[in-house]
Order: sequence, then C-alpha cells, then structure tokens
Amino acid sequence: MESQLLKTGGTLFADDQSIICRFSAPRLALSTSLYNGGYLRTEAVFNHRLSLFVNSEADLPGGNLENYLALVADERGLNRDHTTGLLTSAGMHCRGYHALTYKNLTVETVATAGVDENAARVGDCACYYEDNGRYHPIGGTINILTFTNAKLAYGTLAKALVTITEAKTSILQELAVKSSCTQGSATGTGTDGVIMTSDPASPLLCTDAGTQSKLGELIGLTVRAAVKQALALQCRIDPRRQGSVQERLKRLELTMGCYPDSLPESGQARLLLAMSQSIWQEYCWGMLGLSELYQFLHFLEAPSLQPLGISLASALRAKTSALRQDLHLQGGTNGDFFPLY
Repeated sequence: MESQLLKTGGTLFADDQSIICRFSAPRLALSTSLYNGGYLRTEAVFNHRLSLFVNSEADLPGGNLENYLALVADERGLNRDHTTGLLTSAGMHCRGYHALTYKNLTVETVATAGVDENAARVGDCACYYEDNGRYHPIGGTINILTFTNAKLAYGTLAKALVTITEAKTSILQELAVKSSCTQGSATGTGTDGVIMTSDPASPLLCTDAGTQSKLGELIGLTVRAAVKQALALQCRIDPRRQGSVQERLKRLELTMGCYPDSLPESGQARLLLAMSQSIWQEYCWGMLGLSELYQFLHFLEAPSLQPLGISLASALRAKTSALRQDLHLQGGTNGDFFPLY
C-alpha cells in the first residue's frame, strides 16, 4: 500500500481498492455520502472502488450502499461511526492530486474521475427512478476529497461544496466533455461525490469559501488540477485528444459524407470544426437564430474553404433539418430559435 503525508495533517494510504485519508486529529467533514453523510466529526475519509457488478443495492454485501461502505470501513480498521466514504468504479491508481499554500492557509485535493458512460448535463432526462433501493447503476463517477488546515463553520463548509462543484464543472467545460444523453456540455456525472474537511482546532478561521475568497481560489485550483489529472489517467481525456479532428466530429455527431472516419488532422479542419461546434451550440441554446446559422453555412461553402467546408455545411444542414423535424413532431417549434440544452 502506498502512503504519503497530507500537507493539511494526516496520511493518505492507497492501494488498488481504496484511497484512505487518516487524520492526525479529528476533522469536521461535510460529505455527500449515504454512509455518515452530512456533517460529521471524522477520524478518516475514504474513496473505494467497487470491483463487482450489481443490478441493485440489494446485491451489495450488507444489502445496501450505506451498509456496504460501513463494511469497507470495518475491513480497513476504521472507526465506522467516525468515518465517511465514497464509492466509484474508477481506478485508485488513476487518482489526481494537487495542493496549494498561501501564507498559512493550505488546501489539498485528491480526485478520481470516470465519465465515459454517464457524463451528464444538469437537467438531462433521468437515467433511473429510485424505487426502494432498486436501480441499475451505470459506471462513471467523479469523486473529490478536499482538505484544508483552516477552521470552517458549517455554512462555510457548505459554500465550499458549491465552489468544488463549480471547479469540477469548469474543467469538464474546458475539456469539452459532453453529456452521454444530449451532447450538451457535461456538468458532472449522475453519481458524483464530494467530501470536504476542515480542522476545528485550527487557529486559522476562514468564513468564506466562495470563488472570490483566497480559500475559494485554492479550493478551485486544487480541484481543477486534481480532476484534470484524474480524467487524463482514467479516461485519456486531455486537451490534445479532445482537440483532435476525430473527437470534434464525435462531439458534433456529424456524418461527413465523402470524408471517412480517418479525416486527416489539419489546422483548417480543427478551426472549421471548432467554429461549427460553437455556432451549433449557440443555436441550440437560443443565442443564434436559424437565419444566422444559415449565414454560417454559406460561409463554410466559400471556395477558399473547399473541399472540407462544403462537406461540413452539408452535414450541418442535414443535422438542422432532422432537429427541426423532431421538434415539430414534439410540438416544440416556436419561430426561429430552439433552445435545447
């Protein structure tokens, strides 16, 4: 088992199944977990990899998620009443880590991230309806453990979770991760978890964890760095790959006609696809109208942009026609604008 000292106090232990953070003194935690979730005086927190397939909570050892995580705590020698933990299918070796210090304030974050199967945009159609614990879980979770050596009030801890969520979403946006349901920009997955801890005995008191505070800045930077690293390790999602022609085509869901899947990489192709993605997204959000979309398609058909431009324009015209037809059948047409996601 690997180990490293935490800059905020305590030790991180990691193996193939778990990341466990044991603290040198009790911490005040705010956890989204079903197992000792909410506010808790904790001696340790963990992130655990589920290595078996289950069809429902009842199939888990212990009969449900809460009991299963309590069993994990027992197996690892943790005090089950003063521990909280998260569950994921991501690999523990693919974790991201980042720490920052400003004067005497320190924040550090450990994250695992999988988004290949259930990346989602808030407001997407639901994947399941919970009925007394019966559901079909889908792989993919972003779990974030963030620690500070400062003393935080309950409300400040809650505000920190808002900042953590914003930081996570900003990285997904920058890496152009798309919802599995709608192809809108993903804001997370359907099963993300967060645990934030502070030191109730610290002489350093922070009352604001919002993005304009120094604490909020450090939280945001460490979360962004850790999640970005975890996405690269777990899913091979990084700026180079996401900026490629093939990934851009996938995000636009375009059938390119005369161009095969092996459309060669070129600066012109990446630029035209980047422009097409931006224009299409703004059209779907209702920020551009149909007439403006068609102006862009005429631009793509300019002689200087051939032969790629005409193929892109043709594919986008077909995509637009299919979208408008779907909305008309659903009774959703309303003039020139069609906000979708």
